[in-house]
Amino acid sequence: MERTKSFRNEYLRKKFEENYLKIMPSFFEMQSTFLSGIYKRYGDLEGGNIVIFFARDLHLQILRKREINLDFDLSLEKFWINHKNIVQGKQKIIIVSKQTGLPKETARRKILHLIKKKHIKKGEKNRLFWEPASDHKETYIKIIDEQINSLSRFVFEQTKCINLNVPVSKIEKEIKKNYCFYWYNYLTAQLEYISFWQKRLKDLEMLLIVFQVVIQTIKIKESKNSSPDISATSISEITGIPRATCIRKLDRFVKMKVLEKNLQSKRYSLFVGKNNHNEFINPQSMSDKVSLFSDFSSTIINALQK
Repeated sequence: MERTKSFRNEYLRKKFEENYLKIMPSFFEMQSTFLSGIYKRYGDLEGGNIVIFFARDLHLQILRKREINLDFDLSLEKFWINHKNIVQGKQKIIIVSKQTGLPKETARRKILHLIKKKHIKKGEKNRLFWEPASDHKETYIKIIDEQINSLSRFVFEQTKCINLNVPVSKIEKEIKKNYCFYWYNYLTAQLEYISFWQKRLKDLEMLLIVFQVVIQTIKIKESKNSSPDISATSISEITGIPRATCIRKLDRFVKMKVLEKNLQSKRYSLFVGKNNHNEFINPQSMSDKVSLFSDFSSTIINALQK
């Protein structure tokens, strides 16, 4: 295919679904990196999900500057300058609840906690907006760099499905150059994805924890030296979630027959019994969730062809 060709979203979505098993490892790594970064930054995935909602709105406000000035700089380098000059809109609790999948009272309680921790500010007329403290801004770029790298690797795996093989470095450069545009769309996909699992599991820490078991399972296929199971200690070290919490939630997955536990080694692996369709690895149950990101990836891939 010619590098100048534009790919239709429907075509790319079909190719991604056909190659789901090849794309799956980079997808779970991307999601693990994203959620781990959120947890380590805010110490709470549900609260972090609320910050994602406010951050997405901020990116949209910055993006709208392009309606006035087509040359407006949306880059990661200019992000904090743009952030400073934007007046963020007022958001209602009911909208936050709907977009995040959190019950209204839970969203209200989490917002109060985020205000106390200086992740969100409360302005005039009870206007809520994302305005992190200066010390939080210092770690922001480092975490975003990690997330952009894992996202770029995910997109790279998709380009291989259509014989493009665009270098990861080129994808990273494109995302950083038009950061607010891409991040608004990326956070939109993440909100929908996370909202689904919030309603399904009622606990986002469980999602991050089970991802580590899935990733370990995937590694077995790539290396004969890998073990199909993983310890609660390793999961705690990767995610930042306390080990006791990991054990408690891993055992909940065992009761749900999503995971199984080796009673001797105390290690966990995916439960794949007879006629079992584990929703975390089954292509039929996961492809529609991965496809949430396909239109987003299509936008990047087509931009790289210009």
